[in-house]
Amino acid sequence: MTTTTAHLLSHLVRTVREHHLFDPGDTLIVAVSGGADSTALLHLLAKFPGYNLNLIAAHLNHSLRGAEADADEEFCRTLAGKLGIPIETGRVDVRALAEREGLNLEDAGRRARIEFLDDISRTYRAAVVLAHHADDQAETFMMRLLRGSGMTGLSGMTYRNGRDYIRPLLDISRCEIEVYLRSCSLEWREDASNYDISYLRNRIRHQLLPLLEEYNPAIRTCLASTASIINDDETLLKQLTLQAFDESCRMDNGRIVCNVGRLRTYITALRRRVLRYAFKHLVGTLTGMSRRHIDALCNMIDSERPNSRLALPHAVAAVREYDCLILMKQSTASPETGYELQITAPGFYQLPSGGSLTVASADTADFPTDPDTACFDLGMLPFPWLVRTFQSGDRMTPFGMSGRKKVKDIFIDRKVPISVRSRVPLLFCGTNLIWLA
Repeated sequence: MTTTTAHLLSHLVRTVREHHLFDPGDTLIVAVSGGADSTALLHLLAKFPGYNLNLIAAHLNHSLRGAEADADEEFCRTLAGKLGIPIETGRVDVRALAEREGLNLEDAGRRARIEFLDDISRTYRAAVVLAHHADDQAETFMMRLLRGSGMTGLSGMTYRNGRDYIRPLLDISRCEIEVYLRSCSLEWREDASNYDISYLRNRIRHQLLPLLEEYNPAIRTCLASTASIINDDETLLKQLTLQAFDESCRMDNGRIVCNVGRLRTYITALRRRVLRYAFKHLVGTLTGMSRRHIDALCNMIDSERPNSRLALPHAVAAVREYDCLILMKQSTASPETGYELQITAPGFYQLPSGGSLTVASADTADFPTDPDTACFDLGMLPFPWLVRTFQSGDRMTPFGMSGRKKVKDIFIDRKVPISVRSRVPLLFCGTNLIWLA
C-alpha cells in the first residue's frame, strides 16, 4: 500500500468513526457513476479495514449521452466485478422525465437518481453512500449563496442526511482523490456534461471559482470550511428551535396550535425558525414556503387584530384566533355549514356540529353552576324549541340584564375563536334566544 493510499484510507476511517457513519458488518449501497469520485469511493470502501462491509454498487444510466452513457454503465459493471461487489443498475430517460415534469435536466436527473437509490435502499434496508467531496461542498455553498439562502442552505451538505444518505468524502478534495486513483493505477470515466457551462454548477466550477482563486488560492477549502462551521452552528440552532417549538406549540387533531404570547417573546430569528419547523412538521416539506410567507405569519403574530387568516403553500391555512396561531391543512378546517334541530320533548339529541344536548325535567328551582347546564321554566318557555348555529345579527338578553346584546359581541368578549363560533349551539324558544350554550 502506497503512502498516498494509506493516508487517504486512514483519513476516511477517521471521518467514519468521528461522525458514526456506519458500523462493522453494515450493508451499504454505493452510488457509482464511473467518475473519479465514485470510483475512488467504491475502491476505498472495498479496502475499508476491520469493518467487513457488505457493499452493493448502484448505477443509473440517464440515457442522455447515447453510447457514452452505455460505456459508463459497462465500466461500472467491470469495476464492481473486479472488486467482487454485486451491482444494481437502472435506466431512465431523463430528458423525457424533464419534459413531462417541467424540470431542467439537472433537476430531473437528481430526482431520478434519488428515486432509484431510494428503491434499492428499501430493498436492502441499507444506507446509501455518495461520493460528494470538499470541492462539491464549495460549489454547493456558492450556488446557494448566489440564489439566496439562509443558514440552513449555506450549511451545505451533511455527512448524513435525513434520507440516510452518507457522504464520507466531504472533507477530501478532488485533487486528493485523483492523486489516490493514480497511485492505485485506477482508471475512471470523464463525463463530457461536466464541462457544459449551461449548468450553473459547471459555471461555478470552471469560471467563478478559478476567478476567486486569484484572490484566495485556497478558496475551495475556505468555502468548504465555512459551510462546515455553519453546519455546526445550524445543529445547535436546530436544537434550540425544537426546544422553543415544544414550549410554544402542540399537536391537536392534526393541527399545530401555537401560543401567540409565547411566540412574541422569541427574537425574530428564533420565531422564524419555529414557524418553519411547524410548517414542515405539518406538511413534511418546506418546498414553496418562502421568506414572504414566514414574514406574513410574523405579522399575524404581532398584529393587534385578534382574528385573521392566511393561505400558505400545500393547502395549509394559518388562522389567528386571539392567543392561538393554528396551522392546519384545508381539509381539516372546521366546516362552516349551519344546521337547525327541533326539540319537541325531553330526550337526547345529537348535534350535527359535534357534541350532544340532553333535555330533562327537574323538580328543583336551584340554578345550576355548571356552565354546560341551563335551567328554564317550561311554563314560560314551552316546547317546541329550536337549536341552530350562529347567524349574523343574532341578539339575546343575557341573564340579569334588561337590554339585548349582539351574540357576536358576546363571542368577542369571551374571546371565542371564529372557528368555534359556528359550532356553538344557540337555543331558541320561538324567536327568543334563551341560551348561548
